Amino acid sequence: MDHEQRLDQHLAARDLRRLKSEDRFLARVEKREAAAERLVGELCRDGRIVHYISCLSARGVPTGRTREFPGPAGFGQAISFLIRNNYV
Repeated sequence: MDHEQRLDQHLAARDLRRLKSEDRFLARVEKREAAAERLVGELCRDGRIVHYISCLSARGVPTGRTREFPGPAGFGQAISFLIRNNYV
C-alpha cells in the first residue's frame, strides 16, 4: 500500500468512528427524552393546557411542590428542564 491509500483508510476509519459516536449520543438523548416525557403531567386551567412536573429534592425524594410550564411550548420546556436538572 502506498501512502495515499493508507491515508484514505485512516480517514475513512476516523469518519466511521465519528458517525458511530454520534449515533450513540443521539440514542442516549432520545432515551433521556423518553424518560422525561413520562414525568410530565398535564392539567387544564381556564380551558388551557398547563404542563407540570413534581419537584424532587437533591436526594431524589419528592418535595410535594410542582413546577408549571404554561403556554404552547410548555411541554418542551418541561422536558428540557428535566434533562438540564438531571431528573432523568
